[in-house]
Amino acid sequence: MTRQVETYRTLSEHAGSQVVVVAGGVAAITEPAFGRKLNHVTGLGMGMPVLAGDLQDIERRYAALGLETQIDICPHTHGSTLAILAERGYAANAFSNTYVRYLTPADTDTASAGIEVCSDKALVGATFVADSVAGFSVQTVNRPRILLEALAQIALRRSDTLLFPAALDGQVAGTAGMSLIETPAGLLAHLYIASTLPAYRGRGIQLALLRARLTAARNAGCTLASVTARPANTSARNTERAGFSLAYTKVTFIKPLSNQS
Repeated sequence: MTRQVETYRTLSEHAGSQVVVVAGGVAAITEPAFGRKLNHVTGLGMGMPVLAGDLQDIERRYAALGLETQIDICPHTHGSTLAILAERGYAANAFSNTYVRYLTPADTDTASAGIEVCSDKALVGATFVADSVAGFSVQTVNRPRILLEALAQIALRRSDTLLFPAALDGQVAGTAGMSLIETPAGLLAHLYIASTLPAYRGRGIQLALLRARLTAARNAGCTLASVTARPANTSARNTERAGFSLAYTKVTFIKPLSNQS
């Protein structure tokens, strides 16, 4: 999240975009039009207690943007977290799953019949934003085009991110990204911003992109790969088919704007 916001601030020169450290986590603050995707708290209570004053400051910052406060809570959060959230009027609103997978020597076989995947960022860059936006244009919950473009531009400019287009019959059918992040457990490959253009759905594009990224991750020296997805959606099913296991589920807690002060 920190890298997302810092990259957006650099490419947009939007001075108001910032990351605020709060009780072991971070609060992403960007532009109101981006909604919760680039305006929420994650990691709250990791390794330390949460105090009412921590939340008061963050709530004021989001309220100033006309946004409700949304906080993603990991099961490993400090024991004080849930009590403070309840005390301040938060309610559970949604869930997201984090999947992980150890990489093995088998993650060097990316064969997918008829689907070609490349990872040359110089070649991908010219059309990645348009292809990514097109892939996300039809969803159960549609996101604003301005957000889709910002997310694609961020992925294009992040120095730690590799981009992957999948082509079928010579035409781009889907795109995806993978960031390489140093962690205490070694180099982690985080797979994200994957989408398939509507005309090519149901033809194995996402599975091909998953396999290609796992191969690239292993070649880069990663020992682990991770993916975040909403429970039971198509991305979650593809992730499970690719051998990922559920590591934990995060709960999104929301405090309505009308209750913030």
